[in-house]
Amino acid sequence: MLKYHIKTLLILNIILTTAILLSSNLISSFLVFLCGLYSCKLIYDNTIFYNYLHLLKKFKALFLTILIFQILTRRTGEIYFEFSFFKITSDGFFYAFNSLLRYCVILLSAIMLGNASPFEMIKALRTWKIPETIVILVSFTIQFLRQFQFDFKIIIQNLKKRNIDFKFPGMYFLNAMKKRFELISHLIIPVLGKTISDIKYKVIAMELNGYGKKGKSHINFQYRKCHLKDYLFIFIFLLINIILLRIRVLM
Repeated sequence: MLKYHIKTLLILNIILTTAILLSSNLISSFLVFLCGLYSCKLIYDNTIFYNYLHLLKKFKALFLTILIFQILTRRTGEIYFEFSFFKITSDGFFYAFNSLLRYCVILLSAIMLGNASPFEMIKALRTWKIPETIVILVSFTIQFLRQFQFDFKIIIQNLKKRNIDFKFPGMYFLNAMKKRFELISHLIIPVLGKTISDIKYKVIAMELNGYGKKGKSHINFQYRKCHLKDYLFIFIFLLINIILLRIRVLM
């Protein structure tokens, strides 16, 4: 459950993603990531926070692959280790861990936005005078990603009941990953079809409500204004991230 205003969530994610992209050293990137984690606990209940940690655990193989690939493909910087055509450098370590932290923050931002109500998001974006078409598109794109994840999870659970698992004990890592990708590729199309069908009914409901017709008020909501705690949260979060970005100057 969202404890703050939806605008607070939107501004928080804008600040968080901007800070992680502007950070130029590992310490500031890591501190921005920790700041994002703590803000997730504050703005949502603990369920979203633990769901994110569980998702990181599920993606550990992918993150490890990205980490190794970045370390081995960067050839510039101080050389730490060299054997034949393998070369591990300071730039390799920096870009590998910095990219990993950026992916983690973007994933955190997506989860926080994905658990927000699309209708609450429509109300918030409207007050920023964003065109109606873009408002609906952004809101339901986020809703689509959340619905896709939910449908995929349900299908995986049903497959496990039939003793079809995505884990392959006793198999080499690369062979297990190949087998897992084959199973996922067979599931993507039916899950995508179901998700599009669910979103389609929501779009039909919007049309029945008069969305897109000239002279209609489209979706009429009563808008809840931000409170003092929302402004304080945004100010403190912005101030902390500015301080974290200044670490690169002090180092």
